[in-house]
Amino acid sequence: MIEEKVKIRPILFALEVGKSTSFPIVRLKSVRTQASELGAIHGRVYVTKMNRETQTIDVTRTK
Repeated sequence: MIEEKVKIRPILFALEVGKSTSFPIVRLKSVRTQASELGAIHGRVYVTKMNRETQTIDVTRTK
């Protein structure tokens, strides 16, 4: 079975202020890295939160 991976960077870049998105928790390190890099390069602020119940990492753009 081939699992299609969703690209993180384009999703985070398209995220509008106040909006959120979620990724599988197994992508935790990649999601946090991409959010940090995009924030530094483009002057944005992303907040990440781990949800252990749903096994997701939630990302919200705050600026």
